[in-house]
Order: sequence, then C-alpha cells, then structure tokens
Amino acid sequence: FFFDNKMMLRGSQLLRQQFRKQKGKVDLKTSFTRTTAFNRSSKERLMTSDGDLVLGRGKIRKRAHDVLKQEISEMEHPAIWMWYPWRKNPEPPQPFFPQRRALKNLHGAVYSELSPMQRKRQEEMLFGINLDESRQTNFEQKHPFMSSVLKSMEGKPKGFPFWYKKYPTRHHAYENRFNIPAEMLDGYPEHVKKAVSKQMMTVREKRLAQEAKYTERYAKHDFDTTSHAVVAVRRALACRNMRNHLLTHPHNNVVKTLLGRKEHSLKRALRKLRKVDFAAYWDIIRDHDVQDMIQPPNAVSYRWGGYWMYDWNAGLGISTNISDFMDPRGLNGCVETGRSRSEVARDLGLTVTRPLLPHEKKQLELTSTYYEKLAKFKAEQPEAARQQERQRFIRKFSGMFVKMNRKASVADFPSKHRRLLGVKVLRWKSKRHGPS
Repeated sequence: FFFDNKMMLRGSQLLRQQFRKQKGKVDLKTSFTRTTAFNRSSKERLMTSDGDLVLGRGKIRKRAHDVLKQEISEMEHPAIWMWYPWRKNPEPPQPFFPQRRALKNLHGAVYSELSPMQRKRQEEMLFGINLDESRQTNFEQKHPFMSSVLKSMEGKPKGFPFWYKKYPTRHHAYENRFNIPAEMLDGYPEHVKKAVSKQMMTVREKRLAQEAKYTERYAKHDFDTTSHAVVAVRRALACRNMRNHLLTHPHNNVVKTLLGRKEHSLKRALRKLRKVDFAAYWDIIRDHDVQDMIQPPNAVSYRWGGYWMYDWNAGLGISTNISDFMDPRGLNGCVETGRSRSEVARDLGLTVTRPLLPHEKKQLELTSTYYEKLAKFKAEQPEAARQQERQRFIRKFSGMFVKMNRKASVADFPSKHRRLLGVKVLRWKSKRHGPS
C-alpha cells in the first residue's frame, strides 16, 4: 500500500513538472538554480552603426535578477536602500554614478561601450579590409611602366610577377588570407578564390590585416615598424581590441591589467608623436578616438607633476618639427649687418618672437664671433697662437692637486641640484594658465 502510494506521488510530481515545462512558465519562487535553462535559446541581436541587424548564434545565460540589475544600472541615481531577495542586508544608496565596478580606462574615465568612431573601426575590422583607391593610384604613379605592362597583359597568363613592387613585404598583401596577392589568384577557380578571400578570414587574421593597413598608411618607408606614428597607431588598435573584448567579458581582470599597460604605452607613444609629427598625431587621435588616453590624470599632476617633463626626458625637448610652425630666423641678430634680433624679425615680417634673455644674447654673441676671432688671431699672430696652445697643453697636465669642489663631482649639476641655484623656474608668468 505504502509502495503504491509513493509511486503515485512520484508520478504526479513528474506530470506536474512536465506540465510546467509545457506551459513555459518558470516558478521563480522555488528554483533559482535552473532558471538559465529556459533562457538559453534567446538570440542576441546587435544593431551596427550603419543600421544592419546582426543575429548572434550564441546562447545567452541569464539569471533571475539580471533584468532588475539592468534597470537599476540604467537609473541615474537610485537614492534608496535597495533590498535584493537573495541578499542578507539591504544595500545603502550609492551617492555616485556610474557604479564602482564599471569598466574604466587608465584615468578612471568610464566607458560603457565603444565610441562611434571606434565602433566603426571595429566593424570595418570584423567585416574585412576595405582597400583604398589610393593604393592602385600610388602604384601607377610610382611605377608607370610596370602598371602599363600589367594592363596590357590582362587576362593572359603571367610568367613574371610584374606587380612585385606593389608588395615590398608580405604584410603589404593583406586583402586575402595567408598574404596572397590578388594578382596571384588570376586564373584560379572560384572555390579557391573564395577559400582565401577576406570573408573566410578568422578574427585574428582580420585584426592583423587591419594593423598592416594602418601601418602602411603611416610608415615612412616599406620596412618601417618602429617610427613614432606606426607604434602609436598599432597600440591604438590593440587598445581598441582589448576594450572591445572587455565589453563582452567584463570580469576578465587579466585583460584589464594588460589594457592599462597598453593604454599607458599608447599615451607615451602619442606624446612622442606630438613633438615629432603633429599632423599625424591629430590624424590618429581623430581616426581612432583616443582623446581619453591623452588626458592628464588630474589638474595637479598636469601643472606640477612630471607631465611636461616627459618630452624632455624622451629627448624631444626641442622638437624636430618646430621650423614648420615657427620661423627660427627671427630668434637671432645678424652678425654681418649688425642688426638686432627684433630688427631681423621686423625685416622678415615676423611678429611672434620674444626678446632674448641676457644669457641667451651673450651665448649667441660668443658662439657667433668665437671662431672668427680665433681665425683672425691665428692669421695675424701665429707665434703667439702657438705659444698659447703650448701653455694650455702644459697647464693641462702640470696641476699638482685636483681642485675638489661639489660642482665638479656631479655631472649636470644644474639639473641635479636645481634648488641650490637659487633660480625660480616658473611655467607661466601668472596663474592665468596663459603664456603671457
């Protein structure tokens, strides 16, 4: 009797479970663990910035409280004590927005998704590489003979690769898989062309292709991988890829660390590039939208910290590009005509030069006249010049004691012991944050 009763109870339980499954209703009061199974078939739908709808085939796993959490995160400022049923205590109101665990960049600026420019680049990467027309036209301008030969041989089998100058390295052939140039595929059947086309590229191949494309755009010569612009643009692409990865895997803390390091090095590369090639610097910032990277962490370190010292330490205190923006001829007086600096600037029509400081004047005068004076002295009194050289030579080695002082013991004393010089160095003349 008891056995039959148990069997009956178990059977009714099974029926009830099956009925519940059929209805598609989930009893959230009782089971928290298995609710994901009901949501697994829901598909992800993404709208790209061009308005295309992309359907994902992945299975999204949700928990019961996901909807609630999403609503809370969308609220601007929930100033209430929230109690979640699965927590022990209510949570105090958080008086700040965005949340503490939001994704942040190096300086703590929050990003909840890619910016429109970055999204566009990401889609371009995932779709494949769009070849610019400039590639073909540049090739035609540089090598007109080869391009004419190529055009004349259209459709016939080519014995010699007349296009070899188009691809100096294998990285220059990025429109197909495995770095196969498009010209090599002429005469192959369609299925072979499709197999190596950009539709079949893996995500990694697309990423490398995009990197090659931007490297080619900014490279100084064909084998250039180390110039400032190339380094900066490659780091910008890497940052964007890592950031995109973090948007889908927000708990991957290793990648967060790597992203912070990469952003730091990108910032440094951009600071270098700014002093070396200003136009390329702004091009990269505009194309890849890395404005938030080049910001100083805060106003204090911007004014008093090492932010401005970086250029000097990188050996870029005087930028190589400055003569493109400012005419250096108005900085000195003229030895031949005896004009002052301001007169030279006036005669050149320059208005943006400052009066020189006294030590700058003295130095310029000395350097401009020293060798003239020396040559004149040697020509007019050769014996006296030789005598002077002999005296100096002997004096160099005949010192009985080396005079010891602190200044001689320290290389580059003024930069080492700045405070002892008694000169106050001010960045601006006033607190107005302006050069005047």
